[in-house]
Amino acid sequence: MSLKKRIIFFVVGIGVSFLTYSLVFGNEARAQTPVENERILAAVNEWVSGRYDSSEQYQRDIDMGVADHLQHRLMYQLFAPVDVSFADGVLVYQQSSMDGSEDPDWITRRGLLQFYVNAETGQVHQRELDFKDADNVFNVHRDPEFLAGLTLEDFTWRESCDFKLTMSADGQSISGPMDFGPCRMEMPGGGEMVAEDEIHITSDEYWFLGRYLDNDGAVVWGTESDELNKLKRVSGIDDEESAAVLVFGGTRATGLEIIKILAARGQPVTAFVRPTSDVSALEELGVTVFVGDALEADSVLAAFESDNFGSVISSLGSTRGDSPVDDVGTINVAEAAKATGVDRILMVSSIGAGDSRDALPFYVRWILGSALERKTTAEDHLIASGLDYTIIRPGGLGTGPATETGFLVEGSERFEFGQIPRAEVARLLIQAFDDPDAERKIYHAIEAAD
Repeated sequence: MSLKKRIIFFVVGIGVSFLTYSLVFGNEARAQTPVENERILAAVNEWVSGRYDSSEQYQRDIDMGVADHLQHRLMYQLFAPVDVSFADGVLVYQQSSMDGSEDPDWITRRGLLQFYVNAETGQVHQRELDFKDADNVFNVHRDPEFLAGLTLEDFTWRESCDFKLTMSADGQSISGPMDFGPCRMEMPGGGEMVAEDEIHITSDEYWFLGRYLDNDGAVVWGTESDELNKLKRVSGIDDEESAAVLVFGGTRATGLEIIKILAARGQPVTAFVRPTSDVSALEELGVTVFVGDALEADSVLAAFESDNFGSVISSLGSTRGDSPVDDVGTINVAEAAKATGVDRILMVSSIGAGDSRDALPFYVRWILGSALERKTTAEDHLIASGLDYTIIRPGGLGTGPATETGFLVEGSERFEFGQIPRAEVARLLIQAFDDPDAERKIYHAIEAAD
C-alpha cells in the first residue's frame, strides 16, 4: 500500500474513532457548568407550577380522526412547588387526576419531583419520589405541617428512572431523556414493564412520552405515537378559586354534578335555588345557597349582586315544553350578568336546539319541540349578548358516573344523537370552563361509541 493511501486510512480512522467516541461517550464527557445548572433550576422553579391538561392535543386527535393506538389520553396534572428540608434542589408536588379536581376519589397519582444537580454527572436531573404509603396522601401542597414532617424514608425512587436535563441555547426550554439504563417497574397485574420516556418543559408546558413496554416490547400504557403527551398550563394553582361561580339549576341532575366538581377543587360556589328546592345535597357540599326565582329578573339580579362572581353557569331547564325557565330564566341570567359585569357564562342547552335540529330523530323533535324552541331562543339571546359564552349541547341524558370517554365537538353534521351520563356532561363543561379557547363557541357533548 502506498504511503499516500496509508495516510488517508489513518486520517479516516481517527475521524471514525472520534465520531464513535462522541456518540457513545459524548453525554458523559460533557458536564454542565454550575452556572448552566443554576439557570435550569431557576427556570424550573419559575415554570413548573399550576394546573395543566392535555385537552388541546386530545381534541386535536379526535378532530383529525387519529387511530386509537396513536391517540393521546386526556390528562390533568397539578404541579405545586413545595418547601421541604429533606432533599436538595427544587421540589414540586405532582398530582394527577381524572377531572382536574382535588377530589380524592378522582386523584390517581401523587408524589414529588426533585430537580437537583447530580454529583456524578454534573447535570441537573429530574427524579420522581413516590410515597411509600400513598393511600391517604392527597393535596399535600395545602398541608405544610404534613410536608414538614416528611423525610426521605417516606419515599421510594429508582435512580435508573432519572431524567438528565439540558437547557436549549435560547433558554426557552428544558429537555432530557431517561439516560441511565432500563427503568423497570412492576405491572399492576404482575410482571414487569420498562419505561420509554423523555420530558420537555417550557414556561407554560410540560411534555412527556410516558410509554411503558412489556417484556415482548408491546405498549402496555401510553400511546404508540412518538409525539409526546403535551400538557399545557390552563391556570395557576389557585386561579379558579380566586373568583366565585354562580350556578343556576344546581339542585339536581347535571347542575348538581357540575357543583360537585367545582366544590371538590375548593372553588367558592353559590347555587341559585327555588324556595321549594331540596338543598340537602348542596349543604353537604358546603356551597352557598341563594333562594330566588329565575323567572323574576330582580331576583336573579340580586343573586349576582350577593358576591363578586367571576363566572356563571346556567343549567336551567325543564322537561315541560310550556315552562318558560328554558328561555325566560336563561335570558334573565344573561341580562343580570351584563348588568353586573360578569362576562363569562356557560349554558347547558340540548342537541336539537339551534342549528343542531336535524341531529335529533323526528320523534324526539316532536316530543321536545316546544322546549327546544325555548332553548334556541335562549341560545340566540346569549350569542347576541356580547358575553363570553360557551354553550354545551348534550344528547339524551343518562345516569351513572362520568365515563371519561365523552368529548366536545363543534358543528352538527359529525355525530348521531345518543345517550350521555349527566356526570360526563358536567366533566366536559368544566373542561370548557377551564379552556379560554372555548369562549364564544357552541359544543355538542358526545359519548364515544363502544
